[in-house]
Amino acid sequence: MQRILKIVVLTAISFLPILGFAQAGSSRDFQQDERQLDSLQWQLRHDRERLAFDRRHHAGRTRIHQDEDQVRRDKDAINSLRADMRRDRKLRHRRYPS
Repeated sequence: MQRILKIVVLTAISFLPILGFAQAGSSRDFQQDERQLDSLQWQLRHDRERLAFDRRHHAGRTRIHQDEDQVRRDKDAINSLRADMRRDRKLRHRRYPS
């Protein structure tokens, strides 16, 4: 019985550094998600400006539809990333209450 207890304790002690690294990694992941969100938002602004430019200068219908589709894809990517970030934040707060 003591031998099993020693094995369990040693195993738990060996996993503590791994858990600490996993928590730090999640912070890094969150910062990376924020940078990616900034990049996607910049891309969305750029694509919206291009769409507005094409509309003002009476570009072809196909070009305008392509621009609208790109803006829609950008919005979907941003919404998906924001949902992932909310989910990660919720999981982190549930796991590590303040």
